[in-house]
Amino acid sequence: MSIRIVHVDLDAFFVEVCRQVDPSLKNVDLLVVGGRRDQRGVVQSASYGARRYGIHSGMPIARAVALCPAATFHQGEFRHYRNASRAVRSILKQFSPTVVMASLDEAYLDFTGTDRMHPTSLLPVAESIRDRVHAETGLDCSVGIGPNRMVAKIASEAAKPRGLLEVRPGWQEGFLAGLPLSAIPGIGPKTAKRLAELGLSDVAEVQRRSLEDLERLLGPAAKSLKRRAHGHGGSTLTGGGLPKSVSRETTLSRDSTDRERLERLLTLFTARIAGQLRGDGLMARTVTLKLRHGDFRTITRQQTLPHATDLDHELRGPIQVLFDQAFTEVLRRAQGVRLIGVGASNLTPSETPDLFEEPARTRQRELTSAVDRVRERFGFDAVTPASIASMRRPKKDEKEA
Repeated sequence: MSIRIVHVDLDAFFVEVCRQVDPSLKNVDLLVVGGRRDQRGVVQSASYGARRYGIHSGMPIARAVALCPAATFHQGEFRHYRNASRAVRSILKQFSPTVVMASLDEAYLDFTGTDRMHPTSLLPVAESIRDRVHAETGLDCSVGIGPNRMVAKIASEAAKPRGLLEVRPGWQEGFLAGLPLSAIPGIGPKTAKRLAELGLSDVAEVQRRSLEDLERLLGPAAKSLKRRAHGHGGSTLTGGGLPKSVSRETTLSRDSTDRERLERLLTLFTARIAGQLRGDGLMARTVTLKLRHGDFRTITRQQTLPHATDLDHELRGPIQVLFDQAFTEVLRRAQGVRLIGVGASNLTPSETPDLFEEPARTRQRELTSAVDRVRERFGFDAVTPASIASMRRPKKDEKEA
């Protein structure tokens, strides 16, 4: 029984979703999504036209503006991405019972043990997946097939855009040999640069060297790199796994010590997170606050709650306590806040409401459900907490990443 993993990667996902929501962007060739040109955030995605200028996801917005001043910069909405991702997942579930969404725009499907059903190749299945996703959602995707997750992911990346690539068992070493080390997941630009300084630029160079030689160069990290260079990777998919966390953060265009303004952002982010938890049928037991000072010192504080919740006010209270402690440190060090973020983790499936819960909590839950229904129909901005109502056509840097 051969292990066969399919990786589906949606092409320029955030860009294409924004184009579907806002038709005025449809024919914009140079489009960058993630924030406006005057923001200090990072790029979520760039159209293929913009990528020719060297723009890529994770790049600071300011750098993208410098590389391509003529580009259009757009801030999308998470709910649109989430809805599109769910639609794609629904389609993928029709092809395999085990579908694991690695992120909003990529998924793994398990076809292990389907040799008799698909004895020669999974390329016809990959083609059907690509065509169905496009026909039903209007989104394009690339599909990679491999004997493990790593090889399947590299194959889909090599196939972009809208391509298909299958690496059959036994072929992975030769397939990887012709690639730069930066093609291996987990080897970012900085790591690739350090490896190049040691004389390691291509996968083939690692394949040729002995483990002992690599250990003299890299130490304990050599064994993992050697395994990956020869095409070894994880091959187990567990369907139905819960996400580890939900978070929101933003980088401010200017460092701030305006407590009221920062607290408004905390309220906005908490409302966003709580809404996502309820939409995904989840509850959180742990909240996290993240503050980055102007000198890039980053403070992260967590608190575990008495019980899991998906209600805004039950998440917001502990976050305020964490903020009070962390903001004191900001003032003591005479630093402004450069980045602020909120997270929820230790997630569990939503529970049936307690029949004997306090009436005030029942009313709060019923009110929250009504708000969610309005937002689902008219968007998040249709109902917002009073404390952030004044920022809904916000100051230019007060939108979450």
